[in-house]
Amino acid sequence: MFPDQTTSIKPLEILELLRGYSFLADYFLALFHEKDGTVTRLGAGGPLCGLLAANLQCGEKCESSFEKAVSLAVDKGKPMVFSCRAGLMNFAVPFQPRDGIRYCFVGGGVRNRTLDVFMAEEMAKSDQSDAFQLLDRLEELPAATVQDVKDAAGKVSRLLATLDTESLQTRLLEKTMERLQAIAGIASQIDRTPSVPALLELLKETLGVVFDRSKIAIGLREGRDCRVSGLAGLPAMLRTLPEGGLELLFPRDRIATVRLTAAMLGDCFPEIGVGHAVCVPLASGEDLTGFLAFFDADINPRECLLVSMLAERIAVRIVQFRRDEARRRESSLASRFMAVLSAISAAESRREVYQSILETAADLIRASSGSLMLVDESGRNLRIESVKGMNLQLARSMSARVGRGIAGKVAETGEPLLVTDIENDSRVRIANRTRFRTKSFLSIPLRVKGSVIGVLNLSDKGDGTVFTAEDLDLLTEVARYACVVLERTEFSEKAARLEDMTVTDPLTGLYNRRYLDLRLEEEISRGVRHKQNLTLMLVDLDNFKVYNDLCGHAAGDVVLKKTARLLKNCARQMDIVTRISGERFCIILPATPGKDSLGVAERFRFEVERAGFTHEENLPLGRLTVSIGLSSFPENGSDVSALVSSAEMALHRAKIAGRNRAVHFDSSPSPQSPAATGHGKAPSLVKATA
Repeated sequence: MFPDQTTSIKPLEILELLRGYSFLADYFLALFHEKDGTVTRLGAGGPLCGLLAANLQCGEKCESSFEKAVSLAVDKGKPMVFSCRAGLMNFAVPFQPRDGIRYCFVGGGVRNRTLDVFMAEEMAKSDQSDAFQLLDRLEELPAATVQDVKDAAGKVSRLLATLDTESLQTRLLEKTMERLQAIAGIASQIDRTPSVPALLELLKETLGVVFDRSKIAIGLREGRDCRVSGLAGLPAMLRTLPEGGLELLFPRDRIATVRLTAAMLGDCFPEIGVGHAVCVPLASGEDLTGFLAFFDADINPRECLLVSMLAERIAVRIVQFRRDEARRRESSLASRFMAVLSAISAAESRREVYQSILETAADLIRASSGSLMLVDESGRNLRIESVKGMNLQLARSMSARVGRGIAGKVAETGEPLLVTDIENDSRVRIANRTRFRTKSFLSIPLRVKGSVIGVLNLSDKGDGTVFTAEDLDLLTEVARYACVVLERTEFSEKAARLEDMTVTDPLTGLYNRRYLDLRLEEEISRGVRHKQNLTLMLVDLDNFKVYNDLCGHAAGDVVLKKTARLLKNCARQMDIVTRISGERFCIILPATPGKDSLGVAERFRFEVERAGFTHEENLPLGRLTVSIGLSSFPENGSDVSALVSSAEMALHRAKIAGRNRAVHFDSSPSPQSPAATGHGKAPSLVKATA
């Protein structure tokens, strides 16, 4: 009742049909044939237990049991149930068409509902493997009874007996039509994929659902090479076939499906280690873009036709992607132009803008040499700000005048200049300098608020050709945009200077009270987050009003500037020194607890005492000194107001105690004034503080 060799129905296609029946869903299926006493498995290669028992690698040790079971079933002409050395249950169902070869369908890979622990242990010892791991793998397999396996074998036998050529062809046609409809349905999605990665993901899903193959790779041409990557059951990155490798698989006169033997696979894919592969070209007309490879899998003619249809549609889409990429490359000039604008916009200062203008403009038109010159404040001279292709210091040693020379005339007229041959152009006609490789150059004026502020000069095109009108137009647009950025940068710098003025004391250059309030809030917040101390130090010049009355306000300003400089030099890098009123300064000491702050304050006090000021001998203490009040976070205050109040109270106590001393809020001042000792060296901490 089975088709002979003249029919289009093959035993492997019957096997494919059997896989579609639900009662065989838990079984791995294989097809054997016996001829002249030799049993051979048809279809995919690999170890039998690797096929029939998932992860259990029994290897060649199981082959004899399968061969014996197949021979016995074929000889007796009836189904039989048998076990492999792993204890898995299998069935063998024979049938014999008219081709003289006896076939046998084998199903298996199911375990008994009760695991044989003793057998698993013995098998693990034999294979020198882990018995517990073996049991875990066995538990993952479908479970059945012996009767279940016999029933499945009986159903397969009856099914094969009732199938005829017509019904087989009908079933195969139905399955083929289902797959064809699936591929047709996916075609519109292929055309809408936004990228090659998305296309490959869709291809992977389609092949998995429609054809159910476990090891699939795809090769895609990249320039002269072909990069191969796994789609299913293989590593994402496999290898790159060298130049000409793709043409060896698919010669130009025969772009068609090819079958690779084990020897051929060893040359092309040695790391995969499989028995054979079927390679389907990805081709759109004569444009070969790559291939699909199905490893250890048989693809019948119907499947091959369907895969080829899918592959052609994929190839068309890949070609479309590459043509789009080619168009994008053709329009890369616009992209590079936008990149130039972005680079110029990213510069934060005028100097950075100048350098960016030169570098990006040169890259845009492939110039290897150039300079950017600025008109000085007098408006009569040009100075070189940035250079490309020569030493900056040497370039700055050269001078130019507005109205003279090439750049000078461009600066004077405000008109760009394109020269293809400096020696023959009537506008210039001068000998080309030896440092330039070509005779062509461009000079573009830079205008801000209607005035020329500089000139951009570019020369020596990378490929040795002359600059063109298109290059001039591009640079003109770049210059126009660059000048807008320069104007914006100048405005930003002025705004930053104004912002600095709002937080800076104009006399001393220290930060002012506004900045102190902001930073003190930040430091307290940081102290709360990180559980860190900080100390606030109020520094007040002693008898400063008396000094002003005796010496005048100009002398007082000199004292304030000098004191500010002394405090700044004495402070650590992380300390914040501010002037908050006439003769009063405030210093924030981050990460400084109260117990350490008195030593720091004494250093500040002594630096002022020993500095010496003009006419200070007329003051009550005989010298100009400071009193310091300290308070620490969090013990003396948890907010700005409390911390400042505590420091002011400590400063007040220092003044009452005789001035020229440092007092912490948590301590009391000593009755002895340091100045009363009459010595010019630093007094002890006990005398300076309580």
